[in-house]
Amino acid sequence: MNRVVLCLVLSAWLFVSGALSSLSAEEGVIPSVEQSVSEYRSDKPWRKKDPDPKKDKKKTVSASKKFKTMARALLGQPHWSERFLSLLDRDTPKIAIHPFQADELPISLEEAQIYVNGFTQALVREADGRYAVVARKELGALVQDINEMGMRSESENPLGDLITRARSDLLAVGTLSLKGDKILLAYKMVETETGRIVSSSQQAFARKNEAISKAHGGLSVNGAAQKAAGALLRDVNFVRKIMVQGIRYQTSGIHTGFGRYFTGVLVDSLRQYAASGPRNINSMEISDFIIEEEQFRGLQLSANSVERATLSQDGQGSFILKGTYWPFEEYVEIRLSLENEKGAAHVWRGRIVKSEIPPELDLLPPPSPIAQEETNPLGPIDLYLSSNKGNDPSYKVGQKMVLSVRTTVDAYIGCYYLQADGMIFRIFPNRFMKSGFLNGGFTQNIPSASMPFAFEFTPPSGVEAVKCFATDHDVAKDLTTALGQAAFKPLSVANERQLTKVYRSLPNVLLSEASLIISVE
Repeated sequence: MNRVVLCLVLSAWLFVSGALSSLSAEEGVIPSVEQSVSEYRSDKPWRKKDPDPKKDKKKTVSASKKFKTMARALLGQPHWSERFLSLLDRDTPKIAIHPFQADELPISLEEAQIYVNGFTQALVREADGRYAVVARKELGALVQDINEMGMRSESENPLGDLITRARSDLLAVGTLSLKGDKILLAYKMVETETGRIVSSSQQAFARKNEAISKAHGGLSVNGAAQKAAGALLRDVNFVRKIMVQGIRYQTSGIHTGFGRYFTGVLVDSLRQYAASGPRNINSMEISDFIIEEEQFRGLQLSANSVERATLSQDGQGSFILKGTYWPFEEYVEIRLSLENEKGAAHVWRGRIVKSEIPPELDLLPPPSPIAQEETNPLGPIDLYLSSNKGNDPSYKVGQKMVLSVRTTVDAYIGCYYLQADGMIFRIFPNRFMKSGFLNGGFTQNIPSASMPFAFEFTPPSGVEAVKCFATDHDVAKDLTTALGQAAFKPLSVANERQLTKVYRSLPNVLLSEASLIISVE
């Protein structure tokens, strides 16, 4: 009975379709019966044919073509400065590709190198003798040397050190991130003499199946904290004090609900381990890393970071605990570091199974006023920016912030505060210090003791930022049109990108940038 009914219905459908096909041919409204019937299977005319995989298959672009596209975008039509154009006329510019550091990557350094190699090869081919690309081995040796020197001297601008040592005219600075099972690789080309970004490009690459890391195990939150506490303290000879800077989301500098939660569990585990451990750690003190205003203003920062200077002042046995976390499909990777006054660190890495994390905790951070790839220091002038809670600080409502700004050479500084609500205003220079000129090596606090105002945090919570610019000469008059409001008055620029664009558009200027991401809870 079902078959009969089906045939009757089918026949009726064919009759109607045939009647309508003539209308279609005359008026161009409905497709012809031949076109309609061809969509259905001959053995089962009531079912549509399976799509032809060859016909419907989307054309995929090979990785080599994507690398070529990136190289062409970077070298094709960049916005060169007049200084660089004169160099092109008389010499062959050198390009250095800034290497990735393992702690900045969501994947292994070995896997990341595959993409770096592909990009480098494409850049060499596209350069075609017009540019000389610094060999990776040569650059790697320089980076290792700079890192070793940095452990001793705490260089405030390792990027600038690399530019100087490599003697390059252009620097390709890259970021690598994960989005699902795809690698997002982005590069921007920077003129090393001026600090000007002349071009940028980004491409997505599918990861190979064997490279995709799957979690075959992991720990609970408490289990990871206990294991980390034991591993960090086990090999330390003497611990008197641990100052906690918190655990941030990847390299964003942002502190999240999950990061704060795990930090609290880890601190409890450290205290438990110390109480039951050997005599050299059972009386240690654990506290948040924060320096009171007056003490901070008296800190000697001539050759050290805020963290290193504080540890040196405290003496042997003091450490700073900080870390990052990296969410993956089935787990969250934790990376912790316990550092002493010499920069030596005890590290721990481990995984927490996602199902073990309380569901109300946010793993992804709230929006930041500055994009993650724009937060790295950039430019030929050594510019250092920090706070009384160090780099990537997290403040509670009611706490006060003091900033420190320093350059190694004479420069003119402009600093801006970016609120979570989108409002931007200048904080330096201001009516209490009208000139933005800084002597090389001098540390400028904002506010200083002579500035009768305070950065005291009030609700709501969120992510805010400070961005500073250093130039080789006074550009205040050139900024009047776009950024002419008085200090602490809202600017007309809508976001950080527009603010930065104003500075990067200034002609014949040496420019450096530095950013500080601030989490408020």
